[in-house]
Amino acid sequence: MAKFLLPILLILALPLRATEVTATVSANPVGTEDAFQLTIKVDGVTGEVQFPELTSIPDFNIIAGASTSRSTQIINWRTSVSSSITYTLSPRSAGTFTIPPFIVKVGGKEYKTQPIKLAVKKGSLLSHQQSRPRSPFDMFNDNMFNPPASARRPVSADSLFIRCELSEPIAYMGEAVMVSYRIYSRVSVAQLGIRELPDFTGFLTEDVPQNHVLNQEARTVNGVTYNTAVIFRKIVFPTKTGRLPLPQPVFNIQVGNPYSFFPGEPIQRKSQPATLTVYPLPTPQPNGFSGAVGQFQLSVSFNQDHVKMGDSITCTVAVSGEGDFNTVELMFPESVDGFRMFRPSSPELKREQGNPLRGVKTWKIVLVPQKTGTLVIPGTRMTFFNPVSKDYVTRETNPVEISVEKGTGTATSVVPGAGGSEVVAVGNDIDYIRTGDTPDRFVDISESQWYRILIVAVPFLFIFFGIVLRWRDPSRRDPVTYRRTHAASLFRSRIRGAAKYLKKGRGREYYQQVSKACISYFSDKWNRPILDLKIDEIARDLEAQGVEPELIRAIVDAVEYCDFESYTPSSNALNRDIIKDAEIAVSRLEKVL
Repeated sequence: MAKFLLPILLILALPLRATEVTATVSANPVGTEDAFQLTIKVDGVTGEVQFPELTSIPDFNIIAGASTSRSTQIINWRTSVSSSITYTLSPRSAGTFTIPPFIVKVGGKEYKTQPIKLAVKKGSLLSHQQSRPRSPFDMFNDNMFNPPASARRPVSADSLFIRCELSEPIAYMGEAVMVSYRIYSRVSVAQLGIRELPDFTGFLTEDVPQNHVLNQEARTVNGVTYNTAVIFRKIVFPTKTGRLPLPQPVFNIQVGNPYSFFPGEPIQRKSQPATLTVYPLPTPQPNGFSGAVGQFQLSVSFNQDHVKMGDSITCTVAVSGEGDFNTVELMFPESVDGFRMFRPSSPELKREQGNPLRGVKTWKIVLVPQKTGTLVIPGTRMTFFNPVSKDYVTRETNPVEISVEKGTGTATSVVPGAGGSEVVAVGNDIDYIRTGDTPDRFVDISESQWYRILIVAVPFLFIFFGIVLRWRDPSRRDPVTYRRTHAASLFRSRIRGAAKYLKKGRGREYYQQVSKACISYFSDKWNRPILDLKIDEIARDLEAQGVEPELIRAIVDAVEYCDFESYTPSSNALNRDIIKDAEIAVSRLEKVL
């Protein structure tokens, strides 16, 4: 029995093959007229593999989508699984280019491929006798072998053509229209790619995510049945009226069976012409109309309607329906009586996968009650043009009552003091008075002669060091000048104090201290009380001083992000290095202020 157990144990002790992720190309160098394959491969698969979805690569065109494969090998009684994904690329110009590294997730762990330096020469370097690359999608299931290209009949225009299809042939200016380019074919298609895509003149456009596998369907045109598939789609928004022609892209099409030893030569097809008739919007346009065209519904919801003082309320404004969501703006009061209102979050747009013209656009607004009682948040409204009913429509929401109660726990009361200062009452605790004999180990050092000398000397030492510091740094003689010239160093000192809260996981205090450090920087720089500074006023003052809008946006975003998270801390908020963002913004401000 032992002679059988020993080999088995030795085999089981062999290490599993380590996971290895590589990226390779089928040829290097290549010509500007050549196509080559980029393969990303995972050897030693130990879990679920998530390949990157490539939509574009700098300096190269993706002429055929992703083709995946998976293989299993058993070596020395060990199973090794490999998985790969292949894209067909073509260079845009001659030169030396670098294909960037890609990130692949295997079993939840990220792996990164090495960049590939590729030389591209003019013309074609690959032999025309090479077998054609395998297509990532075989649109039509034919036999294994096709006749040679010389024996194949030319593909007529009636056997293979591309149409531009519109969701609506007539639209109003600004209305969302789906444009689909669909191939109609009665022959086998091995490869398909876009050779030339003209500009959409007279339109604003929005890309629609395309599936890697084309969905085929049979359609009949003039009594003839074709295999069809949508190549790509775009949402267009006309910006002028009249009969607007749609662009006619040129496609490279490889006719033949991708598994054949004798694939056909590539041909080109230009999309058939199509026009969209665009009408102007009726006049006069009502007040509050932002240019939104479509069919929309408006809703407002709150996460709670009974809160306590100091707690936050999240208001969600949602616009759903079909149309141009890019022109849908948030119509919400700039201020609400009894509440402190933070700047609304950036809008989030989610489109339906089956019908990208439909979707939901949402904003989130955080409000913090400033007084108790029943507070009213007014309703909101939006006005849009409905192309179906051909008139302007206004949607409104009702006001919402919020019940605010007094907060619980240790209250902090604020009482106005003399000279505009504030006195804060933090509690009424009285320490216990210890009773009993004084311990023998207690020594009254106040009777010591050295103690009396030290007490007398300490004030003189402070005066001496103060004189030395002022003498070494003239700016200290004037506190205003010192704060202005040392505003950045004071800011960094406060930031270091805020970082202590981050290490302890106390997110609320952490964000409050970072926000306070940013505001204090401007208080020191401009010699203005910190209580008089608000971030909106700071932004206006920076704009008046000619500071770049992008830099203003950076510091405003840092402060508002901290204020927002201090009231509604999220689970992943601490992942953002807000201290680094604030330090970068202040460092750049130091160069211009």
